Amino acid sequence: MKLYDAPAPNPMAVRLFILERGGLTLDVETVDIMTLQNRRRAYRAINPRGEVPTLQLDSGTVITETTAICEYLDEMAIGGTSLFGNTAEQRAETRMWLRRMDLEICQPVIAWFRNDPATVDFYKGNRLPTPEARVNQKVMINQALNMLDDELQGKTWLCGDRFSAADIHFYGLLKMMIMQVCEWVLLPGRDNLLAYWKRLDERDASRKALTTFSTKVTV
Repeated sequence: MKLYDAPAPNPMAVRLFILERGGLTLDVETVDIMTLQNRRRAYRAINPRGEVPTLQLDSGTVITETTAICEYLDEMAIGGTSLFGNTAEQRAETRMWLRRMDLEICQPVIAWFRNDPATVDFYKGNRLPTPEARVNQKVMINQALNMLDDELQGKTWLCGDRFSAADIHFYGLLKMMIMQVCEWVLLPGRDNLLAYWKRLDERDASRKALTTFSTKVTV
């Protein structure tokens, strides 16, 4: 298998999943998104959508979308414990929380960033920012964060005591965003969320996932 990696939120979520899951060996190629290599013909011949990450299987099949890649790797990993769950109930709970975090917080935060007019030069015509949407987006994100803070009361992870792909997805997509452009997500006042984020920060894999993989990774 070959993973097309990049220093960006979605690839970080996949790196974090790989590091937490273990039992995997992958070839890796880092895509230079700063020069929009992902939008060039060579890369789009592999992934026509021009997005990262991409997982190319030995059969030639190409899998895109972060969650789909993680679910595939979860099933292909040798040994260890599934990060989606070992029972139908656990898998449903994981997917419920992953979906909530993605729809209510992660994707809105990414959209809020992309709607900044300062991104025009970076995207070079590949995205059209809508600055007037940012206020409403930020309000809705904060509403979702308030709800999450309440829902984390008395819990270690999103699925209670069970660390899962939902935690990985949430942290992986937001960590770089919070470090670089939206530190307001972790403003004081949401004590449960801040404590939860601290636990995520303290995991060994969380620190390692900040850096792109070399040309091969075995965990």
